[in-house]
Amino acid sequence: MASFFRKKVKDSGRVGVTVNSEQLVLAHVVENQGMPFLLNCERVVLQSEREAGDALEQLVKKLNLVGVQCSFVLSPKDYSLHLVEAPQVEPDELKAAVRWKIKDLLDMKIEDAAIDVFEVPENAYRGRSNMVYVVAALKSRIQAIIDMISNSGLELAVIDIPELAMKNLSSQFIEDENGIAFMDLRRTGSTMNLTRGGDLYLTRRINTQLDPDVMQSPDWEDLKDRLVLEIQRSLDYFESQMGQGQVTQIVIARRQHDTAGMTEALNEALTAKVTALDLSVHMESAVSLSPEVQQICMTALGATLRGGKKTRQEKAAA
Repeated sequence: MASFFRKKVKDSGRVGVTVNSEQLVLAHVVENQGMPFLLNCERVVLQSEREAGDALEQLVKKLNLVGVQCSFVLSPKDYSLHLVEAPQVEPDELKAAVRWKIKDLLDMKIEDAAIDVFEVPENAYRGRSNMVYVVAALKSRIQAIIDMISNSGLELAVIDIPELAMKNLSSQFIEDENGIAFMDLRRTGSTMNLTRGGDLYLTRRINTQLDPDVMQSPDWEDLKDRLVLEIQRSLDYFESQMGQGQVTQIVIARRQHDTAGMTEALNEALTAKVTALDLSVHMESAVSLSPEVQQICMTALGATLRGGKKTRQEKAAA
């Protein structure tokens, strides 16, 4: 799991923060009788990302969050993700070894890159070498995030990525012992995770852009065909190339307006059963978990759920 900057986590609640050029989103989750409880979900519209620091500091003061642990989730433009063969080294040498393995894949100088890795299960590529995902981001961007969080009064615990925030949600709220595909369909592109037993086997970015009202667009049929093709290719790869068996369940995150219609359209086009994850069914909240709130806050909320259910790898490491 990405850990560009990590401290010992306290028993208090956790704040998740996401920032892009349009908005800052903050979710504050505490534990209530062993289950996550959403206390706050706030969105601040930004004219530019330069406003994020001041906006976050004001939110922290307004919500009395000084000193609370924070998981910051990188925007997709802030990092690259690469699946590579794991070097044959000791675990504590993995990060250093993989740095030079990916240097020709980066659009930055290797000395300017902050690198982290997370492993896929050993059986993910049967009969082949073990693989790892490598996250690469500019050191200067990571330092800017550290400074912003520190100045806001929050205590930075981890800098994470959307793919792992999504995994937290599926691990907590979706039964995936037989394997599932969990998808976040957005205007800026979609993310698809394939997990089993809480473990992430494959993650993919799908560039098909799906506006909140895309189903009303004259281009919808073409976009749907492209989306279905990319989904089916990923499912086929998981089954045939990775030898993981057929995925019969796809779960999509709630969308602002068209969750039911999107679910129905994908069900008609795919053999796997498509359902939607409604967070309001699975967790208590002090704020209304409307479809719009769920889509806006999903990544920030998912970032707060790290460790909500231990995966097999985490159990083995404990």
